[in-house]
Amino acid sequence: MHIKEMFKASDKRINISVLVLVIFGSLMIASAEMGVSAGNTAYLTGVVVRQIIYVIAAVIVYFVLMFLNVYKFRMGLYYLAYLIILGALLACRLFGQINGAYAWIQIGGGATIQPSEFAKVFMIGLAAKMLSVDRHEKNIDKLKHYVFLGLIYFVIILIYQHDLGSAIVLFLICYCMILIPSFKEYAKYQRYMILGIFLAIGGALLLLSDPVTEILKAHSDNYMIGRFLAAADPFLYQYDNGYHIIMSLVSFANGGIFGLGYGNSIHKYMNFPNPSNDFILPVIVEELGIVGFGIFIIFYGLMLYPLISYSLKTQMLSSKIIFLGVFIYFIAHLILNIGGVSGLIPLTGVPILMISSGGSSLMACLGALGLAQNHIIRNREALNENNSGKI
Repeated sequence: MHIKEMFKASDKRINISVLVLVIFGSLMIASAEMGVSAGNTAYLTGVVVRQIIYVIAAVIVYFVLMFLNVYKFRMGLYYLAYLIILGALLACRLFGQINGAYAWIQIGGGATIQPSEFAKVFMIGLAAKMLSVDRHEKNIDKLKHYVFLGLIYFVIILIYQHDLGSAIVLFLICYCMILIPSFKEYAKYQRYMILGIFLAIGGALLLLSDPVTEILKAHSDNYMIGRFLAAADPFLYQYDNGYHIIMSLVSFANGGIFGLGYGNSIHKYMNFPNPSNDFILPVIVEELGIVGFGIFIIFYGLMLYPLISYSLKTQMLSSKIIFLGVFIYFIAHLILNIGGVSGLIPLTGVPILMISSGGSSLMACLGALGLAQNHIIRNREALNENNSGKI
């Protein structure tokens, strides 16, 4: 297929949603950064220029992965990519802390690269390569190998980089990837993993219960414990860990149905540590109201629904893994961010993909969608060939 034909075969709902959400996200980042610029026009101009560069780079990644013949990639290339990302994750420690984590590589001019964002998407592609093996191969060996490689990334991001949010998302992606294949060799492990999900939910509810929070209050000075306590009742810690959550809730209430208007958020000027990243949602709701948030969710759903739809239709296991992996990647970020800023779950510092600031996350998530589009195109191509053969 030629590039023009491949683009026509791609899913138009995803293409339209990507266009709308990238523009919407860029506008909201510019608005949120007004609170940081404090009247500094040069700073705000720099933010806008940098965002334009990020968008151009991300769109290029989107189309490259959409049209590239990923089916021809050999396992050796995946190992090379794994080692490159691994080296980048380790190199982050050389550039010092940003917001308490060693998760970024500084490249000058205020720009940074966050390798963990690319690690998440890479583990989706690696799962499609390793876990969709032929039934005659030793599937359990592939599974153990995938778990081992994912565990290395997880430990580095959590312990070495101190980036809890990225570690949680990476864990969720790898965990769910293993549940997708229906090989009989996986069945026993998958049953234990499903049981583990229910135990994790029960454990999380227990941690947020009154008896446990009473015990944890003695250790409220601990950063992570403080976040759990703030999620349980932010008003008890309104001058500490609960302050930003309360201000977020105030922003939601302040926005009402239709919002205060674009650029008119009050709380972005003083009450959020990262108004264009972790806390961009309160800015959106305060300025555009519930209606603006609803429109954003509609386009997000329009972008993600086809992934579920194609995952149910495809006969290719690798494509099913890609579709569901990309869906989980986006949904994990969305739930963790909305849950955190609304006080439903502890804050993790996870951004909303395509909306929050960050060149690495924008390139990674558009790369993931480009990869999904690639599989959509290949599936449609295979379907057309099968239909032609029947005729």
